[in-house]
Amino acid sequence: MRSALRPALAITALAAAAVLLSGCSLLGLGELERGADGQVLESTVIDSPELLPGDCFSYVGDGSDLSTVTVTPCSTDHTYIVLAAGDLTTAQVDAAGGLQNAVSGACNDTYTTFKAGLTEGGLKTKQEFLVSTKTVDEVEVQDYSCVALDPKADPAETPTDATTGEAGSSD
Repeated sequence: MRSALRPALAITALAAAAVLLSGCSLLGLGELERGADGQVLESTVIDSPELLPGDCFSYVGDGSDLSTVTVTPCSTDHTYIVLAAGDLTTAQVDAAGGLQNAVSGACNDTYTTFKAGLTEGGLKTKQEFLVSTKTVDEVEVQDYSCVALDPKADPAETPTDATTGEAGSSD
C-alpha cells in the first residue's frame, strides 16, 4: 500500500507546484506580457528601468518613489510616456560635462519632436529623465529613459501647475 501512495503523493505535489507557479502570473508577479506591437497588454507594476520606449505609465503612490511604476496599455489612464532609452558610458558622461548634460543631450531630439507635435494642438508637456546604473559586459553604464508628461492621457491623472491649471512645460 505504501508503494501505491508514493506516486499519488508525487503527482499531488507536482500539481500543487504547477498551481502555485501559475498563480504568480495571475498576481502580476510574472513576466510582463506585450503584444506583437510591443505594447503592454495589461497594467503591471514594474521597476522603472524595465520601461521601454513607447511605454505609458504612472508612478506608484504619490510619485515620490521613481523606482517603481505601473506600466499600462496607452489606451488606458496613465500620466507619462517613454520617448527613448539608452545607455551612456562614463566616457560619454564625462565628454558631455556630466550626467545631466549627457542625458539631456541624448533625449533632446526625441523630446523636441514629441513636443512639436503637441504644440500644434495647444497641448503642453514636460520632460523628465529616469536614470539608473547597471553593468553591461563588466562595464558600469548609466541606463536612461527619456520620459514626457503625456497630455493626451486622462486629464485627471496629469499633474498641473497650481497657478495656471495647465500641464507644466519644460523647454
